[in-house]
Amino acid sequence: MGTDYTFACARVRGNERSLINKDKMLVMIDAKTMEDACKVLQEAGYGEGEVILPSAYEKALEAETTKLYEFLHSIAPDAEELNIFRYPFDYHNIKTLLKAEFLGISGREILMSGGTVPADTLAVLVKERNYMPLTSHMKAAIEESLDAHARTKDPQSVDLICDKYCYEDISETVDASGSEFVRGYVRLLIDTINLKTFARARRMNQPWSFFGDVFIPGGNISEKVFIAGYEENLTQFASRLSGYALAEAADGGSTELKENGGFTSLEKLCDDALIRYVKDAKYVSFGIEPILAYAVAKQMEIKSARIILAGKKAGINEGLLRERVRETYG
Repeated sequence: MGTDYTFACARVRGNERSLINKDKMLVMIDAKTMEDACKVLQEAGYGEGEVILPSAYEKALEAETTKLYEFLHSIAPDAEELNIFRYPFDYHNIKTLLKAEFLGISGREILMSGGTVPADTLAVLVKERNYMPLTSHMKAAIEESLDAHARTKDPQSVDLICDKYCYEDISETVDASGSEFVRGYVRLLIDTINLKTFARARRMNQPWSFFGDVFIPGGNISEKVFIAGYEENLTQFASRLSGYALAEAADGGSTELKENGGFTSLEKLCDDALIRYVKDAKYVSFGIEPILAYAVAKQMEIKSARIILAGKKAGINEGLLRERVRETYG
């Protein structure tokens, strides 16, 4: 299998050299002005050679996300494993289109590119209820969302339904790929989502039935583990995760949650666990592993850049921004 990715891996290794490392992230944080912070992005290839204005940095980040998936598709057009990154954009667009429909507005202006179905095409398909080009899970997500909203008028039901079906699609893609590396990444990704949902549900004093409805199967941490610790706070629950990759995230995130109810640390530590997992791909010469790792690393880079720039715009001090920036691949 690895020899199929010889060209793609060579291209990825070249692009890895442009990833923003931790030192450059700190330069962004310590920059005196937003303009200086944006220059770090320009030097890393953001903005296609154009000056990135502080008022338009979000547009540059969105364009970089689109460029990432166009790049991945160009070097590995038949690598269906990479759809694990594209399905969330499809489901984001499905959520957006359905909610816009319920409100009687367009919603097209906030659709995202990068999915398996072009955003404009998906808008037409959802409007016409034409499910032929969609996966069976996308069809089920749309139909169940329509039914749930008709009964409850609760837009949150659309999010919950679409999220579960999104990971059904992702899990099927992983199973078909036969890649243990990809399977391990998705299991860990599902664990991070379930852990964050668990923490939020407990914080909101939601009953177990609520978490049971939104729990996503397919991770390393079984539903039984969450059931056993559902009445515990996150600090107590963290002891149940000994031996799991997210034990540190649960333990580290519990302090902030206890002090002020915040989830920033938990989210950061979950992201760091994902980066640490894909770093093993550095020792793989050819295969899907380096491509997957680059995609994760670039996504985290874009997330960190957004955190830094949004934080500087909001006047958040450098110390807090250092705590929030994600671990880098380099």
